[in-house]
Amino acid sequence: MVETLHGIMLVGAAVNACCVLGSRCSRTALAGVSTLLMLAAMTDAAFQVVGLPPLIWTVVLIGWGMTGAALLRGRFTAAQPGGALHLHHLIGLIVTGSQLAVHAVMNPAATVAGDIPAAHAHSGSLLLVFAAGAGVLFIGWSVALLLGGGRTRLELGNLAGMATMTAAMGLMPFT
Repeated sequence: MVETLHGIMLVGAAVNACCVLGSRCSRTALAGVSTLLMLAAMTDAAFQVVGLPPLIWTVVLIGWGMTGAALLRGRFTAAQPGGALHLHHLIGLIVTGSQLAVHAVMNPAATVAGDIPAAHAHSGSLLLVFAAGAGVLFIGWSVALLLGGGRTRLELGNLAGMATMTAAMGLMPFT
């Protein structure tokens, strides 16, 4: 089951990357770095290509999401064309980062460097609740943007890919 969810997660991340990089509206340097970081983190989570622990990816994704939001501050509003998508993508990085942290906590065998546990034994008690809540809210927002109309096919693919990836990652700790 986890392998299937990894596959769904990777398809969502790949669709998102193609749609962001292929869209004139959302193709910025910030969005390009964001989507490539997201794809790298998802690929590494599934196949351990780079071999970074999930908590390192958590720091990278959340840090980049917050840095990107700070860089965009004042440049876009959610009401501007493309503004909601830029914000959506950056918040997606933060939600995904929190989900990766949950994966590390829910896997008690995970280690960071040799014998060091990836997380404290009781650290998952509220993290799971917060990450699940953030994932549900993010998916709901994605669906609202999808149904809102006035979006290009690439923008719809971006939203659907992020929502699909977030849903698959949200289910993984329960399998």
